[in-house]
Amino acid sequence: MSRAAGAADVLLVRSRPGWVPAIVRILFGLVLLAWTVTMMIDAADFFAADGTVPPDVAVSAGLRWFDLSSTTAAWLALVALAAASIAITVGWRPTFWLVVAFVLLVSIQRRNTTILNSGDLLIRNLALLLAFVPTGAALSVDRWRRHGRRALGTAPPIAPWGLRLVQFQLVVVYLFAFWSKSGATWRNGTAVSTALRLDDLERFPAPSWMVDDVVVVAVLTWGALAVELALAMFLWWKPARPYLIVVGIVFHLSIDTFLLVGFFGPAMVVGLLTFLDADRVDRRVAARRPASPGVAGGEERGDGSAVAEQGDVAVL
Repeated sequence: MSRAAGAADVLLVRSRPGWVPAIVRILFGLVLLAWTVTMMIDAADFFAADGTVPPDVAVSAGLRWFDLSSTTAAWLALVALAAASIAITVGWRPTFWLVVAFVLLVSIQRRNTTILNSGDLLIRNLALLLAFVPTGAALSVDRWRRHGRRALGTAPPIAPWGLRLVQFQLVVVYLFAFWSKSGATWRNGTAVSTALRLDDLERFPAPSWMVDDVVVVAVLTWGALAVELALAMFLWWKPARPYLIVVGIVFHLSIDTFLLVGFFGPAMVVGLLTFLDADRVDRRVAARRPASPGVAGGEERGDGSAVAEQGDVAVL
């Protein structure tokens, strides 16, 4: 029991510097803003009364919270979502705006479910899960206002349990992505070639050796399965984590280079970055932070006094 309690303490309670939630918040805000802009471009086609899905056949309004039955209403929701994404990015009351973003995303996405893919749903889930994380603890307007400009160079300790929710979501996505690839083309090693031949999903044409060479196609196909399984199983293993984060980012960038898969890749990269080592990030930042006279690695409070954070303890 003592071992289990110790493991639970390390996993959920023991504080780490708040750099990782701040980095994830900024990148998620940018991804959400880009998603919103793409929706604005096609708002008339997606959400108008005479658009692809009429309002009377959309998902029940009770599950949407807002009845976006006109282009004007959809535009107002998208403008509000863009404002929320900017507030999240800069760190102005991010928890509040993440909840607002989640509500708006549900309303917008359920107005027309035919245009959605896994990336859209993942962005919606991340908005809710990140609302349970103190993402504004560092690199935020809130921290600047409370403690002064120099506080942006430091990060207070936070409990990691909220980030675990995001990490669990990410691992579940990888596990089911692997599990769903059980068709014959994945087993016989030809699935990648098939995907790269789909003209309607093509972003840039793949070189012929990636499509026609039997050995290369088999390696890429089975390699994709191996990467997804490794990311699902071993991201929790600390020695392998830095390498798997890099492999995962390269994996998603490679897919996005050749295939139009929406915002799934950027959303997964945001999730991968929740596995960054907060202590290592803190050491890197501290090594580049100029020392203040009389304060080693500390922060300046709003009243001009100094706070030096050592592990989980703030020393006045």
